[in-house]
Amino acid sequence: MSQLLESIYLKDGEFRNLLYHEARMQLSTKAVFNSNQKVDLSALENEAFPSTGLYKVRIVYDTQIRNMEFVPYEVRPVTSLKLVYDNDIHYHHKFLDRTKLEHLYSLRGKADDILIVKNGLITDSFYANVIFKKGGNWFTPASYLINGTMRKSLLDQQVIKEAVITHENYNHYQSCKLINSMLGMDGPEISIESIF
Repeated sequence: MSQLLESIYLKDGEFRNLLYHEARMQLSTKAVFNSNQKVDLSALENEAFPSTGLYKVRIVYDTQIRNMEFVPYEVRPVTSLKLVYDNDIHYHHKFLDRTKLEHLYSLRGKADDILIVKNGLITDSFYANVIFKKGGNWFTPASYLINGTMRKSLLDQQVIKEAVITHENYNHYQSCKLINSMLGMDGPEISIESIF
């Protein structure tokens, strides 16, 4: 049976976007396991968890939570991205097995990370969604592989908008950022010239 993974931000005893994580876990267990089991992450608040510092709460689950750990987190510096092409990749749910993504990541050469292009459309990086800046506005590809919790939260707050971003027009933007549950809008900007 395939297992799923959820990564949740915990800083100084405060969780971020728990309702978005619950919703994604609920959708994934229904789609992958045909389970209507309710996901309730409020139980996390009853766990003994670190009250200071930044942690990634790493949850492995299927129809129920199988493992949970609190991993100290440091932002991995990313200053360059390489376009990699795969028209067959599917990653609608956050599976523990990331073999296909790991293979694409291995093609990055000297770049820090990758941008996956599917059928000419920019999707995601190895471990994050991506947003692009034009003027004072931020846009995220409508052609994402996985609808990340940070992506969904920022769209709901109207901080970012969806756009069709292709391997031919991404250079019409000024910069980009990687976003995921651990990286919000405060992540480092990557110059468009640093995508190759």
